[in-house]
Amino acid sequence: MFPLKAVLDYSRCRMNQRLAEYRIRSTCRELLAGDARVSGRGLRRELRKRFGAVGQTERVFRIWREEAAPKAATPPILADVAQLQERLDAAQAAAQANRERAERAEYREQAHQDHWAKQIDRLREQLRAQPNYAAQIRTLQEQVLRLTAELRAARAMLAPR
Repeated sequence: MFPLKAVLDYSRCRMNQRLAEYRIRSTCRELLAGDARVSGRGLRRELRKRFGAVGQTERVFRIWREEAAPKAATPPILADVAQLQERLDAAQAAAQANRERAERAEYREQAHQDHWAKQIDRLREQLRAQPNYAAQIRTLQEQVLRLTAELRAARAMLAPR
């Protein structure tokens, strides 16, 4: 029989131990933060020391190149900020134009209301200024009542019994 220790050692050395990408990236970032001149081989040595595995060479070196590359994220962000600033300025200009248009419409509406209120008031004053205004109204009301009574009487006479 084989000794158990030999089987465990063999399987541990030969088993595919895939390192998670976040472990490779975090190790690479730590090394780069301490020493900016870390090589891909240095990263692989550190991975073997920490995790007992180095990962696939191509994969580890690709991650190392991505992390070691100078970050060029600042110019696109500035372009985005400039673009956002332009959009903000355009939105503010549109809002100002809308506000001015609404104020003009409000002014026109108020002028329209004032014009017709004055017109109605003027006509009412003209009616009240007539000397026999109240007498004419009473005469017309009496005439309407008298004609209504006559109409009722005429309908009653014509109605079949």
